[in-house]
Amino acid sequence: MTKTEVKSQALELPEAERLALAEDLWASVEDPNAYPEAISLPPWQKDLLDERMAELEKNPEEGTAWEVVEKRIWPDAK
Repeated sequence: MTKTEVKSQALELPEAERLALAEDLWASVEDPNAYPEAISLPPWQKDLLDERMAELEKNPEEGTAWEVVEKRIWPDAK
């Protein structure tokens, strides 16, 4: 089934069911543990992330705190 077909069928559902479906879909992205197959990384990406985490654990002063990065990305955020 294509995305277009799924969307077409979903739009035929009553509003409450569409809302429940939207919440389920959002949860699958928001919490990858709920649907681990929905978000999977190839082995090389997992290895790269593991290497970077190990390097950060060895040299924590080399990293940048999320608050600093967030401010750099969104300077006008609260």
